[in-house]
Amino acid sequence: MSESSAPLDLPLSGDESESDEAHRLLVREMGRVLDGLVRLRFVAALLLGGFAVAFSLTDIAAWRIWLLGCTAAALAGMAFYDLWTFQRHPLTPARQTYLLFGVLVLHTVMILVTGGIRSPFIVLYLVLTTVGALSLGRLGSLLVLVIPAVAMIWALTVLDALGRGPSHFEWFGVAGAASRAHVWFFAAVLTLALAIGSTIALAHRRALDRSIRRSAISAREALATLAERNRGLQELSGTLAHELKNPLASIQGLAGLLVRKLPEGSREAEQMGVLLAEARRMAGILDEFLNFSRPVGGLAVRSVDPARLVQDVAALHEGLAEQRAVELQVVAERTPPLRCDPRKVQQVLVNLLQNALEASPRGTVVVLRARPGEGGGVEFQVEDRGCGLAPEVRDRLFRPGVTTKPAGTGLGLVVARSIAEQHGGTLTLADRPGGGCLARCAIPAELPVPTGEPAAEPVPAPAGGET
Repeated sequence: MSESSAPLDLPLSGDESESDEAHRLLVREMGRVLDGLVRLRFVAALLLGGFAVAFSLTDIAAWRIWLLGCTAAALAGMAFYDLWTFQRHPLTPARQTYLLFGVLVLHTVMILVTGGIRSPFIVLYLVLTTVGALSLGRLGSLLVLVIPAVAMIWALTVLDALGRGPSHFEWFGVAGAASRAHVWFFAAVLTLALAIGSTIALAHRRALDRSIRRSAISAREALATLAERNRGLQELSGTLAHELKNPLASIQGLAGLLVRKLPEGSREAEQMGVLLAEARRMAGILDEFLNFSRPVGGLAVRSVDPARLVQDVAALHEGLAEQRAVELQVVAERTPPLRCDPRKVQQVLVNLLQNALEASPRGTVVVLRARPGEGGGVEFQVEDRGCGLAPEVRDRLFRPGVTTKPAGTGLGLVVARSIAEQHGGTLTLADRPGGGCLARCAIPAELPVPTGEPAAEPVPAPAGGET
């Protein structure tokens, strides 16, 4: 069997969900076209209503007028319902079938009113089933359209042969002049056209499904390769950073000894002090880089009091807040005990509070809050009254290396978000109403991952927060 003739359900990899994923993707994209049918129903209802009013002024049979009028009213009601429903829910395959079936009913009414099997509108069945095959993509769903259409064609043909079908519509001239033999032949040709057109359209849709599926598999394999390469680079960079820490520690120790031996206040002592300060700053950068490059360690989970946690973090920053003339407020609402790794959550709060204090003008207030989260758990908030999120980094805050600090590494928020996600939570930054920034760290009540080994010590010092 050639590749192009492989069945749609044949998995191209071990993942059997690929076919369904590709189908859902196409449903969503092609559903945008069908979504227009919802709005077009208003136009169709107005047209049918207009035809009913126009026909009432002629000698056309009353049943045609009533059928048009009732159909127009029902169509308008369905349009209002669909518009209200589809704006709140996604367009699923079942709803696509429902929409197309509604169009089928509309076409059937038009066919009945305008002459039955002799109506020129009967060929619209061919268009509808072709569109249905391309949109639905599955034989089971398509049969919901094809079977009623074929059944209606032959029912109208039989009624015409018995002389009981709808009479031809005079507005269409010679439409009713065809012989009954011609009508039987036309019904057979139209049925064959429905079958062939639907089959070809369904085959094209399945080919498109397979193409999308192969593209998704290729993209997934490429991402897996890049992820593996990225892990290798992370391990290598982490090893290099760790190896650099040892000689750097020796430099710090020797520089500290030399500073104590040099005359206090001398130029040499001042230069050695600068060297020592820079070595310490390099050590801090290496610590941040190691936190980023190595995988987030396992969680040492225990039950903690969120109020106590925010109070401890605030106590670590009292000196910095006083130094910057910023008032630090702690708001601890009544929350249940939280199961988490307290040291890692404290690391997140340290980073966020450090950033808030550094961004706050003198004389302003920074609020550290613990409140009940949505659906359980706890939401920690840090809000300041600074200048808010910088426009140039607003969309890149959680990318490595992105920072607005002159000496920042741009890794602190990346590590903080990884810790929040490890707990099954989220970390977001947004503009605070009234000015400033509002950081939210939500930790759910239930941890989604199994706990591992205890997290590494220690909690970073207040000066270690980085954006």
